[in-house]
Amino acid sequence: MKKLISVLFIILLTIAIYPQQKYQTIRGIVLDADAKTPLIGANVIVLKTSASLGASTNEKGEFAIPNVPIGRHSLQCSYMGYNSTIMPEVLVGSGKETALTFYLKECVVSSQEIVVKAETAKNKASNPMADVSARSFSVEESRRYAGAMDDPLRAVSSFAGVTGSGDVNSNGIVVRGNSPKGLLWRLEDVDIPNPNHFSYVGQSGGGVTIFSSQVLANSDFYTSAFPGEYGNALSGVFDMKFRNGNNNKHEYTAQAGISGVEFASEGPAGFTNSSYLCNYRYSVYGFLQMIDPTMKNKIPSYQDVSFKVVIPTESYGKFTLFGIGGLSRSKYLPDYSPSQTSNEDRQRSVLDNDMGAAGLSHTVVAGNATLIKTTLSATTNRVHYWYGYNDSGTLYYLNQSEYRNSRWALNSYINHKFSSAYTSKTGITLTRLYYHVNLKATDVFTGSYSGGTDDKGYANLLQAYTESKIDFSNSVNMNIGLYYQTLSAAGNGSLEPRASLSWSFAPGQSFGLGYGLHSQAEDICIYRLQKTVPGGSVYYPNKNLSFGKAHHFVFSYDYAFDSDKRLKIELYRQQLFDIPVVANTYYSMLNNPGGYFSEPLVNAGKGYTQGVDVTLEKFLTDNLYYLVTGSYYTAKYKGGDGIERNGRYNGKYVMNALIGKEFVTASDNIWGVNIKISYTGGEYFIPVDLTKSIAAGNEILDESQIYTQHLPGFCYVDLSVSYRINYQTSALILALQIKNALNQKPVIGYDYNSYLKTVEQNKPMGIIPMINCKYEF
Repeated sequence: MKKLISVLFIILLTIAIYPQQKYQTIRGIVLDADAKTPLIGANVIVLKTSASLGASTNEKGEFAIPNVPIGRHSLQCSYMGYNSTIMPEVLVGSGKETALTFYLKECVVSSQEIVVKAETAKNKASNPMADVSARSFSVEESRRYAGAMDDPLRAVSSFAGVTGSGDVNSNGIVVRGNSPKGLLWRLEDVDIPNPNHFSYVGQSGGGVTIFSSQVLANSDFYTSAFPGEYGNALSGVFDMKFRNGNNNKHEYTAQAGISGVEFASEGPAGFTNSSYLCNYRYSVYGFLQMIDPTMKNKIPSYQDVSFKVVIPTESYGKFTLFGIGGLSRSKYLPDYSPSQTSNEDRQRSVLDNDMGAAGLSHTVVAGNATLIKTTLSATTNRVHYWYGYNDSGTLYYLNQSEYRNSRWALNSYINHKFSSAYTSKTGITLTRLYYHVNLKATDVFTGSYSGGTDDKGYANLLQAYTESKIDFSNSVNMNIGLYYQTLSAAGNGSLEPRASLSWSFAPGQSFGLGYGLHSQAEDICIYRLQKTVPGGSVYYPNKNLSFGKAHHFVFSYDYAFDSDKRLKIELYRQQLFDIPVVANTYYSMLNNPGGYFSEPLVNAGKGYTQGVDVTLEKFLTDNLYYLVTGSYYTAKYKGGDGIERNGRYNGKYVMNALIGKEFVTASDNIWGVNIKISYTGGEYFIPVDLTKSIAAGNEILDESQIYTQHLPGFCYVDLSVSYRINYQTSALILALQIKNALNQKPVIGYDYNSYLKTVEQNKPMGIIPMINCKYEF
């Protein structure tokens, strides 16, 4: 026995002194960047390793490189006649295989000698039709950036031209001075409702993203002049993709933290080369409600699920089933007490928000140059909301809404690469929208509380587009497109040209020009607004309301002055017109963050935003990265009275500085330290008219000072520290994230207190610490 113990001790001591080398597999697929078809025989190699590690792609464009030492590695992908691509500093962990997708651009044949070079294109969108105001967004960035709180929507607030809300609890996205509701959400080529928990009618943004970053693949984010395939948006596009599950082995992730618990599973789906990916989250607040029933009246809860199933066939193409769904419940119903005097104490609210989207798509590759994709999808969105205040034991309602919006959509497109110099994509979407709205609200002008819409029905939306990419040479290319949409519940349709030009005039330097005409429909409840005339008959004053529109102009300069560093400058102007406004008043939908509005509207509004965005970025190399962005802009508008004023979201400036450093231990574990400093100008607001509010008993705004005052600027500092422990076949990741580390509480608005007859400041929550533990196996 003593000898056995001695032998075991020696073995353990040997392992401690000479830790075992840990390995993992890197797998992925290589696609033609334009045709999106697989490239057979492409070579993928791991750079700067002692052993020669690499693989070639099979007939499906797939590759697998086993026995790669864990840590960060750079990979190069090459194929004859195509520009090589380097993917730098890819994290290879012991818990899960690393999955990658390479997009290679074919060289344009010319009379000059073709020079095939390796390039790093992390700053570009994966969509080849996008030349300006677009960038690819990786999952690792959403996890790494301080302040992102593992929420992909919060992470984009670090990009140039993007501003977050002063409320740390909200992840609303303001793009270049536009309202957050001007953003289009897409998932797997399907337009979806706002994918956020705790969102209101027509709102863009909320408290928490409905899907987890665990399922997200590299996605694209657009801030202006987006390509022809994107429509029904004025400010920007968030084009999200789910990654495919591992079709070779089962892998799992379990996560727990202050915000909740999460479990993900992926692996083969039972068919040849098929895969599934599924993720479920449940907020910890729900557990607290189980322990203490009184918590139901004080804190919110949510749960959501995301999934993707991929089934390729030999003869019938590839079938993909995907979806997301979320339920969120929020109640603030404290018992009445005579000591309650502040607005916060007296407020009462209930918000139930359900959202879901699912789709079944079929993709077929014809030859090596044509891809056809067809998707049948269904989405739904439900909001039950009421808000009021308690005055001496009596509850007074200010807003009530019961809102349901669902749709069926069929979309199909064909992408064909005619040659190395010319690619075309053409598509059409047919959508049937069903709605049921019952809304009551306090009038923004008079403060009176009344009903606005109680209606249900359906509407039809037709969208079509065509776009082409023309490469005149390896350094000059042009994208041109045309988009059209019409909504049966609205007025006239909209035909919209799009174009962009890119010129790489010197090594690492390029100019870009972009233009697009864009339009957006209002929420269906706006068009179905009801009014009653004397005698009791009902009419719909907004039934002929048309889309709001905007001309987008962009000029960009991009300078990659090193393999891992770049400087990008963009100048832009957006000329908005036909904006819905209330006639003869200051009101414009450009200042509406989303939600219900109870007044008749006309397309007489105008506005503009213009500014400059600057990005200085060092991609993660040598265990260090930084991102510095700055935006200086102006946003003006004209309401129904024709007077030019500051727009609500005219914050004028926003600056972000992020830096992160990784430290690798002797046992291949990784420490990560990240910090973000953000300084943002405050929004403009309309002050409360205290005298009129006291006389009316409700909040009345001072129309003599419309958007003449702005909220103070605010500075947030966010921190995150993580530690990744790589075991032999699993990994444990511990993380501490601190949102608003300086505990700043800037004023984000003012409210009238009818009990004290005073105006009170509205301030957000202060410091938010988040502790997280994730296990991959």
